[in-house]
Amino acid sequence: MLSFAETVSTQGGTSIIKLSACVLCGVLSLYVAISAGTTAFADDSVAPVRLDPDKIAGLGLTAVPPDAFKDILVGGELNMRVATLFSGKELRAEIFESTPAKTNHRTRPTDGDEFVHVLSGKLILTEPNGTVHEYHPGDSLVLPAGYKGTWEMQGNYRELAVVMQKGK
Repeated sequence: MLSFAETVSTQGGTSIIKLSACVLCGVLSLYVAISAGTTAFADDSVAPVRLDPDKIAGLGLTAVPPDAFKDILVGGELNMRVATLFSGKELRAEIFESTPAKTNHRTRPTDGDEFVHVLSGKLILTEPNGTVHEYHPGDSLVLPAGYKGTWEMQGNYRELAVVMQKGK
């Protein structure tokens, strides 16, 4: 009977190569199985979030105290209602609704990049240099952090806003 070493040397090393290949494949398969299992477990807790259609339609919004923005109010009567639809690590989605009013953000610039989709009413943004931008229902815009112009909301103004949360 031949020893393992004699068998390997007798068969020109073919058995050791096959054995090494089998061991390597087994180890790689085990690694892939463990890695895939860990990733799937971590991702199981993440799921899509459906935005509340009633809140988007303006139902069940929460009133904002009228004096919350009185320092920047320059026209109209600012009666606002809001609802947070989603708040995550880096962004939040909310519905904002207001009666006709105009605010000036010169002393209180926006604090995060903001995507806005106008749902009702009309939004007029006027840059500090006088450039005017009008938005109607169905229009969307992105407002970079630090905007210092005016917001004028006309009609029953409602928007869906998605804001990058600063410092998160």
